[in-house]
Amino acid sequence: MNDTRHQREARFNLLYAAHYSALRAYAWRRRPDLADDVVAETFAIVWRDLERVPEEPLPWLFGIARNVRLNLLRDERRQAERDARGAADAAIHDSFPCFTTFIEEHSALCGALDQLPERDREVLVLTAWEHLDRDEIAAALGCSRATVGVRLFRARRRLAAALAEAELHPTSPTIDARSLTDEC
Repeated sequence: MNDTRHQREARFNLLYAAHYSALRAYAWRRRPDLADDVVAETFAIVWRDLERVPEEPLPWLFGIARNVRLNLLRDERRQAERDARGAADAAIHDSFPCFTTFIEEHSALCGALDQLPERDREVLVLTAWEHLDRDEIAAALGCSRATVGVRLFRARRRLAAALAEAELHPTSPTIDARSLTDEC
């Protein structure tokens, strides 16, 4: 039994070393203030479910991190609702603020992304920021490759429409939604 525990710890340590940075970056790009909590909870879940880790673990880990982040945001939102109960104009914290320097420099893109539903933002950023292909996104989101293709197509179309609405200034760099492609 001691050998099994040692092997389990060694396997977990390898997973942690190989994927900590990618998971930390994933979480930080979505909510810097929650990044450490998301990564810690993700690896706690990995420890509990170490037997379920697939051969290619990163998309699976992104899926767990995504669910952890959404749970934390849900908890945060519930707390805000409790705190603001009775107040007519209680504002619910936005679940996907744009924090990265790159995005801040492109406020039209940030504004366009913020207008999109969470589902659209997630599939776009998994493609553009995490450089996942459709199979990996499907694993992270728990859906089929075909569903990812449809979501990605619709999200790009909605992003392009939101960018067109933003009326980009001719002097600022433009970002074409078609550049948010994956390798498929």
